[in-house]
Amino acid sequence: MRMLARTLQLAGLIYMGYGLFVGLYEEDIGRELRLAIIGGLIFLAGWLLQKRA
Repeated sequence: MRMLARTLQLAGLIYMGYGLFVGLYEEDIGRELRLAIIGGLIFLAGWLLQKRA
């Protein structure tokens, strides 16, 4: 369970980093925000799962 939580947290951080990359190089603010929100939600799910385990 702990490994799944850590994996979700890592995936969320990677997703947010990719969103930042898209925002800086493609200058697509809408897509950057969507990726940041999705990444944040994935990270939050992992964090909540870790607290529960």
